Amino acid sequence: MSRAGARFSWDQDSVLVFGVLNLTPDSFSDGGLYASADRALARARAMLDQGADLIDVGGESTRPKGAVYGEGYVTLSAAEEIARIADVVGALEAESLRFAIDTTKPEVARFALEHGAEVVNDTSCGASPALLAEVASSGAALVLMHNRGRGEVSGAGYRDLLAEVVAELGDATERALAAGVDESCIAWDPGLGFAKSAEDSLRLLAELSRIVEIGYPVYVGASRKSFLAAHTVRTNQRPEPTGRLGASVAACLLAAQAGARAVRVHDVEESAQALALDRATRALRGARC
Repeated sequence: MSRAGARFSWDQDSVLVFGVLNLTPDSFSDGGLYASADRALARARAMLDQGADLIDVGGESTRPKGAVYGEGYVTLSAAEEIARIADVVGALEAESLRFAIDTTKPEVARFALEHGAEVVNDTSCGASPALLAEVASSGAALVLMHNRGRGEVSGAGYRDLLAEVVAELGDATERALAAGVDESCIAWDPGLGFAKSAEDSLRLLAELSRIVEIGYPVYVGASRKSFLAAHTVRTNQRPEPTGRLGASVAACLLAAQAGARAVRVHDVEESAQALALDRATRALRGARC
């Protein structure tokens, strides 16, 4: 059991929607918008009303260094990251609102788990044995996101993209299991946009069903990412993050249709509507079989 509630399960009838809540000044899409606890909590409530299953709380940006985001994210100490999320996490716990924590630090994971977090989204691909131990002792769910280094594209060349991503997620899973994480708690995130070119991310989205077939629940975060802009039909005018709604919803549907169990999105209402329509039409097709 988790320290603060019932055990989370990836086994759901519908695709889970995680609503992004960035408490950071430097996130690529909405940095600074929800820096105050009041605004962040209002945003969390709104996303849950719009159809989010959980709120995905992040206190440190993960935007990678490179041509798109310049120098990338600023690394915080664990104390700084906890200070950034503390008021919002406390408010979510007080209102019994479901949430996940997006972090690579064991101290941050422990703080969030002790205050009711049901899922730890580890963007380091299981690099910290101490973080894995925190998840194991709590009984919470764990998302292992594929990544290399700090997520830079340069130097992350792949000989066989899909095989290497799957192998490295498999290695991370072995580390998690060795730390005591229950296998049923683990989900895989292919890490679209992290240590991957726009073409790499698109290819992984196109081949997502092959990752799903391996058997671990698959969690996809494509929302508003730069690879979506790189593949817009208006190739001479790439939209900014908030202008990528159509592509973000399309990616959400493609993930669901490939068998993903969860999606991480900024635009909850639109994504939830699209997923509901997809679910309804698939149910009708199934009824005719």
